[in-house]
Amino acid sequence: MNNLFSIAKILVFALLIAGTFRGTQSKAESFPDLPEAITSFGASRVGDYVYVYGGHVGEAHVYSEETHSRSFVRMDIKKGGDWETLPFNQSLQGLGMAAHKRKIYIAGGSQATNKANEKSNLSSLSQVSVFDTVKKTWSEITPLPEPRSSHELVVHKGKLYVIGGWNMKEGEGVEWHFNGLVADLSKQPIKWNKLPSTDWKVRANSAAIVKNQLYVIGGLDDNGTTSAVRKLNLKNLKWSTVSDLPSSNQIKGFGSAACNLNGKLIVGGFSYQPQVYLESNASWNPSPQKIKGKRFFHRMIPLSGENVLFIGGANFEGHIKNIEVLDFTEEETGAMLDGVDGSEGVRQGLVWTGFRGQGNSKSEARDLPIKWSDDQNLLWRSKIIGYGQSTPVVWKERVFTTSTEGNFSDHLIVQCNNLLNGNLLWQKSFPTPVKIERSQYVSQAAPSPVVDGKALYLFFESGQLLALGHEGNKIWERSLTEEYGPIQGNHGIGSSLFQSKESLGLLVDHSGPSYLLNINKRTGKNLWKVDRTERVSWSTPTLSSQFNRQTVYISSNGIVEAINFKTGKRLWLKEGIEGNTVASPTLTKELVIIGSSKKDQSLALSRNKSTISDRVAWVAEDASSSFGSPLATYGYLYLVNRAGVATCHDIKNGKKLWDLRLPGSCWASPISSSGRVYFFTKDGHTLVIKNDGTPDIISDNRLSIEGKIYGVACIDRSFVIRTGSELICVSNFKSG
Repeated sequence: MNNLFSIAKILVFALLIAGTFRGTQSKAESFPDLPEAITSFGASRVGDYVYVYGGHVGEAHVYSEETHSRSFVRMDIKKGGDWETLPFNQSLQGLGMAAHKRKIYIAGGSQATNKANEKSNLSSLSQVSVFDTVKKTWSEITPLPEPRSSHELVVHKGKLYVIGGWNMKEGEGVEWHFNGLVADLSKQPIKWNKLPSTDWKVRANSAAIVKNQLYVIGGLDDNGTTSAVRKLNLKNLKWSTVSDLPSSNQIKGFGSAACNLNGKLIVGGFSYQPQVYLESNASWNPSPQKIKGKRFFHRMIPLSGENVLFIGGANFEGHIKNIEVLDFTEEETGAMLDGVDGSEGVRQGLVWTGFRGQGNSKSEARDLPIKWSDDQNLLWRSKIIGYGQSTPVVWKERVFTTSTEGNFSDHLIVQCNNLLNGNLLWQKSFPTPVKIERSQYVSQAAPSPVVDGKALYLFFESGQLLALGHEGNKIWERSLTEEYGPIQGNHGIGSSLFQSKESLGLLVDHSGPSYLLNINKRTGKNLWKVDRTERVSWSTPTLSSQFNRQTVYISSNGIVEAINFKTGKRLWLKEGIEGNTVASPTLTKELVIIGSSKKDQSLALSRNKSTISDRVAWVAEDASSSFGSPLATYGYLYLVNRAGVATCHDIKNGKKLWDLRLPGSCWASPISSSGRVYFFTKDGHTLVIKNDGTPDIISDNRLSIEGKIYGVACIDRSFVIRTGSELICVSNFKSG
């Protein structure tokens, strides 16, 4: 035991010497401080109350009667106010505490009964106590089979789970626990049963249950601190490992806290930025916000919405009594997959449904490749008939692309390839209603299609608009040039389709009469058409489904506007912006971010302000955006200018954190997935960096290509990269 405590002391000393970084302020509401600064305590929520029990006070690693807190308090998190004192049971630290049906359960813990000037006799206990929050009375239930402390207690579907910890015996050292415990609260008296044994041991760990998976995070073992994460499937009782908790110091996951927030695993280690584990792509992602000060041996309690309380704990200056609230609300994700027709039961990592995926250039794809070349992780290459500049779209095992063929784009080509091997499944050709002479200055099949579970929807710069089944059968077809006149301009059109579950959206801003359409997917007929002033632009609108409202955000040559997608009514308009002719708007929960090729014109507008005068939230410092659209991630904004320089900005204020010269300029928008950002330059280079606010390069990948990279689709284990005349799949799959 003394050896392990010495390890912890050495780590604390080393980190004190190294110093700490001041994090940015969290988005928090005010809660009163705890009655005293505590660590190694218990906390739970019952109804509108947060309960805090026991813990350690005083100097670190000093144990006596006087260093145990004798506080048991609660606070109404809705009404606020002071802490209410409750009947106290017994002094404990390193205890397990959980709540179920208006009762609070406290299991095990350690206790010292020596006086301050006497040798410590800190020992583990087996007692299990229950506090009735209605009657405000204590009772005892079946104790643990053996004493245990420095463990976790969690509750799930009426069962208590004990995981981690050890048994400290006065004068005899310690005995580690290799078995967790479970007890069914519906059976009285309760009986403690062992969980499957492990070949690892840990204490000072955190734990939480999310979607029938019991996660055990970090802690301390014979080798020192650990970032290891394991999980127990509560259905088949099988243990497995999860990727380590990201950490940037030697504390790792020692003294971390964890909770289940609306089906997401949230873990707070000794870091300014807690981590969110996404089971959908088996990856850790930094939280959208940071806490003011690092802490460990604290507690985290979920509140309503996406907020989490960070309570007490310790840092290298001593114990902590303050409370912070962190908002884990993710940024707006555009048209979500669950709003796409036929998406029931389809995970987002299996599809890439349109321009910028779901409209945000972010992916939940699993196990994406980090390194590739002509000789590594190159799954297949397949020629495209004709030439095109649109993004490929993917629905499960099918990849769809568009192109045009002939010197005057005489034929409109649609082809479908097999995702696993690149084989051509089918190809369709349609005569163009308008001849457009090919040139490097005129778009060629630039508008990207969209796909859902029922059909593939296509738009070409010649005005042809059509829907095909996944097997290539035509469902409906229209010619917008016949209906509304020719599309005018020197460089063609690049605006892509976007979609909701029921309809398609299309913006045609050009040198002639412009318009915005909402089109019924099933019939191809307009639900509404809004005529617009002549305005040349190639940007694609972004659809939001926030708060069950469908809002279209348009950035187009001098203006930004919000449109009610169900009615076509304009909600607000911002004028006076320059250079916003190509990049699509990028959304967060509160902002619409505009990319512009002009300096000091890439900016963020508030989505919720009532007046135009105060709508500008910030202007991106020393940056511009070229062909690729802005990428907003947890905490950061990424832009790429015409010269191929990437800049990273603080998402809260637009301040530039760094710039990085890429191997070339980018036509494709950067993509974010699994805590990484991918920059696909047009000449075949791809730089991969961590999404952590640093410009550190993970990998620099090079493919031999002809022409330019125009678009990329991102799905499980794979990127499908599109040049003008070829599809290339780099993947962690093995061909054959």
